[in-house]
Amino acid sequence: MNIKNIKIKKGQFIGHVLKIIPSNTIIQKPTGAGITTKEIEEMRNSIIIESNRPVIKGKAKKYNKGNTRNLVLRTVNEGVEVANIIDYLQSNVKYKKLITTPESYHKIVTAFDELGLREDMYKSYFLLFDECERTIQDIDYRKTIIQPMCDFFKFKKKAFVSATPIIPSDPRFKAQKFKMLVIEPAYDDRQNCQLVVTNNTMYSLQKYFTSSKAKEHFIFLNSTKAITTVIKYLDIASESLIFCSEESVNKLKLQGFKNARENLVDSKNFAKFNFFTSRFNSAVDIDDVIEPHIVIVTDTFLAEHTKVDPYTEVQQITGRFRRPVDGDIVRHLTHITNVSIDLMSTPEAQILKDIEIFKGMYEVLINYRDSSSSSFVWSVVSEMLERSEFSKYINHDGTTNYFMVDNAIYINRVNSYYQSNEKLISAYNHTSRFNLLIDLQNYELTDEHKAKLKEASKLSSSLELLLPILKELTKNTIDEFDLQLQLKQIEKEHPTAYNAFKILGFEKVRNLQFDYRKVKLALEKANNDTQYGHFKFLSFLDTNFKVGKSYSNTKIKVKLKKGVESFSLDRLKPNLQLLERYFVLSPRNYITTVNGKKVYGYLVLKNKFKPNK
Repeated sequence: MNIKNIKIKKGQFIGHVLKIIPSNTIIQKPTGAGITTKEIEEMRNSIIIESNRPVIKGKAKKYNKGNTRNLVLRTVNEGVEVANIIDYLQSNVKYKKLITTPESYHKIVTAFDELGLREDMYKSYFLLFDECERTIQDIDYRKTIIQPMCDFFKFKKKAFVSATPIIPSDPRFKAQKFKMLVIEPAYDDRQNCQLVVTNNTMYSLQKYFTSSKAKEHFIFLNSTKAITTVIKYLDIASESLIFCSEESVNKLKLQGFKNARENLVDSKNFAKFNFFTSRFNSAVDIDDVIEPHIVIVTDTFLAEHTKVDPYTEVQQITGRFRRPVDGDIVRHLTHITNVSIDLMSTPEAQILKDIEIFKGMYEVLINYRDSSSSSFVWSVVSEMLERSEFSKYINHDGTTNYFMVDNAIYINRVNSYYQSNEKLISAYNHTSRFNLLIDLQNYELTDEHKAKLKEASKLSSSLELLLPILKELTKNTIDEFDLQLQLKQIEKEHPTAYNAFKILGFEKVRNLQFDYRKVKLALEKANNDTQYGHFKFLSFLDTNFKVGKSYSNTKIKVKLKKGVESFSLDRLKPNLQLLERYFVLSPRNYITTVNGKKVYGYLVLKNKFKPNK
C-alpha cells in the first residue's frame, strides 16, 4: 500500500492541510485534528459512520443547536425511523449530512431504496468510516459493527479514518487500490505518561488518589463491575459519575448507583471522580477541560477486557480531551495496571495456520453435506458447521470474514503485552508516542492472591492463603502507609478472616509463627470460649434453668436448642454436657409421672457462673 505523509503544525486542524478528504484512502491523523468536523462542513453530501452513540449526540448538539426541524445533521441511531431519514433527504438542506452507528446504517440504505436513489447514494455521497480500527477491535463481541462494509466498497468516494488505524487484511482494499495518508505532527507531540505496573491495582489507585490534588479525575475502566468495586472500596459514591451504555445505566440504578449517564451531553458538570467504559475511548469530544487528569485502569485478574492497547486505545483515550480552538491543553496521563504470565497469546503465524486448518475442515463438511441427498445428514452437518471453530471467520455468503481474522491476531498481540512488565513497557516505547515515567509497585497482598481468595469460600481456605501474607506484613520492613493500606483492604474484602486474626491478636498469631494448623486450633479454642461465655446466653440460662428445679432430658435439649439458635452459637451443642458446664446437676432420678408414665430427669443443684447464689 502506497503511503503519503503530510505534516501538520501545532495549532492547525485538518482543514489547514487538506482542501478535501481524498477518496480510497486509509487516513491516520492526530487525535482532535477535526477530520469529522471537516467532512460535516464540506460542501458535498456525506454519510459518516461513528462507532458509538455518544459522539453522534455530541455532534448533533453542536450543529443542530437544539433544533428538531431544519436539521443540519441527521443523526441515525436507535429510535430514529426510516421515515425521519426520508423527511431529511427531501428537505431543503443543500448538502445532506447523515451520521450513523454501524448498526443503524441499514436504515439509511432502506430510505434511499424507498426513494429509488440507492445508486445515486453510491455515486454522489462521500462515506467516511471514523475510528475505523474499531471494526477489528470490537467485532468479536459486536458482530454487526462491520455491517456497512458490505456497502463500503460500492461507494465511489470513501475513506477509512482514525488517529490509530489498524490496517485491515481484507483484499478489497488492495483491489480498489487504497492508499495510506499519514498526517503527522511537525512538532514533538509525545504525551507524558506515568505507567504504574503494580501487583495490586486497588492499592495503587488509592495511593494515586491520596497524593493527587486534582479537582477532577477522568478514570477509564472498561468494566462496570470493576468501577462499582472501586467506588465501594474507596467510599466515593457521592463524588462519582459513571458514563456507560444505556443498559448498564439501568443496571447500575437498580444497584443503587444513581449517578450514571449514557452521554456526556446529559451532564452539565463533572464530578471529582468520573468513570468511563470503553464506548468513550474514541471519537467522543470532551471540551472545556484544559488540564485533565486521565487515569486508565487495567486489572487482568478482575476483568481481562480492561486491557488497553498502547498503540491505539491509550492514544485515543488521551485524545478525547479536545484542545481549545484558540488555546492549549495540558493532559496528565497515568496508566495503572497489573500483568499476568498466565494470559494466553498465540503468534500471528500460528493463528493464520490454525485458521487455514479450520477452513479445510469446514470445506470438507460443506462438500459432504452438499453431496448428500439425505435431509437428516443435511440437518446434522449444517449444525456441525454452525458450531465449528471456523464459522466465526466466515460471512453469511460464505466469504472469509477478514475482520474476525484480524481481531484474533489483534487480541493475542495485546494479550502478549500484559504478560510481563518488560513486554508492556516495550510496547509503550515502540509506539514512539509517549514519554514514559515507569513506577513499579509491589505489595504483599497481590491481585493474584485476591483472585484466589475470592475462590476460597471457606474461612479455613482464606486463612491458609492470608497467613503467609500477614507474616510478610508484620516484618516491620514495609512503609507504615502501605502497611495500613493493605491491612485495611484485607479487613474490607475478607472481614471474617480478618476478625479471626483480631480474636487472637496479631502478637498471638506471630507467636504461633503464622502456622496454619496452630492458628486454626487457637481460633477454635478462642471461638469456643467466646461462645461459652456469651453474655446474653448466660442470661438466657439464668432465666430458664432455676436452682432447686428439675428438668427432663427432653426439656433440657429443647430449652438449650432455643438458646443456641437465638444467639447463633453454632459451636455449642444443645445437650446435657453443655448444661453441666454452667450448673451442678443431681444424678438422673425420677421427677414426675405423665399419663401414667414415669419421667426421669435432673435436679439443678447449683449455678456455676453465679457462685454467690
